[in-house]
Amino acid sequence: MSWHPAARLSITGGLRYTYEEKDGIYDVRTFGGQATVPVSTLYNDQQSILHAQSYSAHDGDGSASGRINIAYDLTNQIMAYASFAKGQKSGGINMSGLPVNSANQAVLATAVVRPETNSTWEAGLKTRLLEGALVFNINGYHVDVKDFQANIVDNSATVAPRSYLANIPKVRVKGIEFDASAALGSHLTLRASGAYADGEYASYPNGPCPIERTGSSTARCDLTGNALPGLPKWTGSAGGEYRAPLKGGELFLRADAVTRTRVRGEATGSAYTVIKGYTLVNGSVGYRAGQWELALFARNLFDRDYMQNLTVQAGNSGLIVGTPSEPRTIGVTLRTRLGS
Repeated sequence: MSWHPAARLSITGGLRYTYEEKDGIYDVRTFGGQATVPVSTLYNDQQSILHAQSYSAHDGDGSASGRINIAYDLTNQIMAYASFAKGQKSGGINMSGLPVNSANQAVLATAVVRPETNSTWEAGLKTRLLEGALVFNINGYHVDVKDFQANIVDNSATVAPRSYLANIPKVRVKGIEFDASAALGSHLTLRASGAYADGEYASYPNGPCPIERTGSSTARCDLTGNALPGLPKWTGSAGGEYRAPLKGGELFLRADAVTRTRVRGEATGSAYTVIKGYTLVNGSVGYRAGQWELALFARNLFDRDYMQNLTVQAGNSGLIVGTPSEPRTIGVTLRTRLGS
């Protein structure tokens, strides 16, 4: 829906309703053990590693989401805008086991995880200057997520504490972003972008503890204020493309660099799962004519080593797993566009 109450002012909005249903069955059993071990000891040892549980659950969620955007053309080349959006991520079913009560019985009320709701405010400027040769866009945003779905720890049972999926009160993300491009004549185009993001658990009272505290008397930790995993404070990119006419087509040379600061690999804030920042350089050179393009490309040109992710294996056994970076990759691509 769009409305133009004034020549330079436009208001747009939209609504959507979504309904989802989910069903799940969880069935885990434990077997084995030495016959000489007392039954009670064997049972407690088995339960401390993996609770034998069997349950089924159903979840049905209906939600309305919407967005409203107000835009005003300050000039023919500069537009200012502000928007608000509200949405929901559907609930789910715990398929990794449930916490147990003092009688070591599964708490079935925790089988279904509530939906999480998010509210997003955004404002910014979009510009196209010098007849479109210079483009610059910038925006700031603020996101609040309530009932965020995350792992929490329950240590009220007589056996080992259990981590399970549940809802935590609130997560907050705010930041600023920009992107720009400049056409310097008909042969050279330069591009740049950057972002600052500050994301934190605004309230996370019963989270898992970092691996450094394995074996301590505290099974759960207050992670309120911890940075969100996988979200770097600063990211940036810069690049360009040079084109030169050649025999009915054009020769092109493209290069770009992307960089980011360090991130946390998981929620607890363990020093062992911090992923260092890195910078990657990519490039390509090729020839295009009509609907065809042939290019030689290189990704991670300087063969930079880094970790894509780092997580602590379930159970706080001390095992940390991660995915290493892709090495320098060089190859050839041939592309064509179908149709006119």
